[in-house]
Amino acid sequence: MPLLHYSNRLECLIVPLAQELEKRDPFDSAEIVVPNFSLEKWISLKLAQFQGIAANLRFITLEKAINEGLQKKLSGRFYALLKSETTQCLLLEVLRKKLKTSDPLWLPVRSYITPKTKLSPEAGEHRLYQLAGRLTHLFMEYELSRNDEILTHWLAGRNAFDQGSLGTESWQRELWSELFGPEGKVTRHNRSARQSESVEFQPELYTLPQLCRLYSSESKQQNSILYSQSSNNKLKPLHIFGVSYLSSFHQKALTEQLANLRDIHVYTLNPCMEFWEDVQSFGESKAAARRSLEAERQRFEKYEVLSETEIEMG
Repeated sequence: MPLLHYSNRLECLIVPLAQELEKRDPFDSAEIVVPNFSLEKWISLKLAQFQGIAANLRFITLEKAINEGLQKKLSGRFYALLKSETTQCLLLEVLRKKLKTSDPLWLPVRSYITPKTKLSPEAGEHRLYQLAGRLTHLFMEYELSRNDEILTHWLAGRNAFDQGSLGTESWQRELWSELFGPEGKVTRHNRSARQSESVEFQPELYTLPQLCRLYSSESKQQNSILYSQSSNNKLKPLHIFGVSYLSSFHQKALTEQLANLRDIHVYTLNPCMEFWEDVQSFGESKAAARRSLEAERQRFEKYEVLSETEIEMG
């Protein structure tokens, strides 16, 4: 189940994190989700200051934590995550084929790749590669944040917003369907992989949102490829620290799926009114700094000042 830890200062969140980590077996690794490498180092240093040592900490991304959690609950299915590089290569192949047609749908794309101004073949290929990379990123963002608003309509064969048949959404939908539609390249590959009886069969390819939907549908149907959840096989707690934004997909994956497999502790900043009294004004900050300097001065005054002769004599 999700457990929330709030504070208006990041330093204060280290305390509940350290307290939760103290409950584990010191020989067990603790998984901590962080948004960047800098925060990973900062957490390690702060935990070492608080506990005296920071050991057996495994810092991972949120996507990896979700994937590993689902992997342990899926059996009898040989799959791999679809890499962005693979999607980009597939889009390059589809774009090259579409740009050779006279279909007016692809006129805006064709005008961008081969403009009226003189452009070398290398520059055109570079533009095509960049366009495929940008579309790969957009399709992933649609899956993470706009699945119900966009991709559900695309899967049904209609546009979500653009009512025109030659607009930007139309050719984007056509490209997406060529990969992930009912007869798309990735869909056909997965169908062949499931039906293959060869020893060297290829794994099915899924994006992480597709994998979560697969898990959810099979879990509801109580399919035999899932084994039932019990308290004995529950995974170790997952700690999510300092993540400021979660897409709609990540929110659903954490609360509706991963939370059923393991306890989730979320440590996040919260500027709510209850914490306002803890915020220091400019004058209070200056007063605290003066008190700190005065304490340091008094500490040094306790030491006896040696003369130059005493220093030379050692």
